[in-house]
Amino acid sequence: MSQFNIYLKTPDYLKDWLRHEMWNEDEQRIVFPRNSAEWIVLCLFLGKRPADAPVDVADDDLLPIKVPTQPGKNPAVFNYMPEFAKKALINTIKRRFKFLMWKELHVIKPDEVQITDIIYAFMEKHGISDNGKNWETIRQMYFRMRKVYGEK
Repeated sequence: MSQFNIYLKTPDYLKDWLRHEMWNEDEQRIVFPRNSAEWIVLCLFLGKRPADAPVDVADDDLLPIKVPTQPGKNPAVFNYMPEFAKKALINTIKRRFKFLMWKELHVIKPDEVQITDIIYAFMEKHGISDNGKNWETIRQMYFRMRKVYGEK
């Protein structure tokens, strides 16, 4: 088992959701399922740490992500992700979140239920902190998707 982590700075709603959905209590970090899109992005972009690259340090603002063990790639050596690779991983996570949100919320007709209520219910179900910033972010995301898909 790998003892190495990478650390991601994510928006609060994603951080809460990932902790709720993929947090491994025994390892005290996010562990992506093998062969998930996130795991594949991690494996694809993990490399050797350049000599001048700073070492990631645990921080409450950062989310610890387990460096997966792969054949032929020792995690003690292959445990570095450049910033653009981290952005690719965060975008992969955001896509999964949007897919889940759309899948759960698009079946509800907006004229039958208050949008405020369903977004707060969605947040509660998925462990997302009940604050105005998270709610507004998810609301905007949902409205944009509804507008795009409603036109088709």
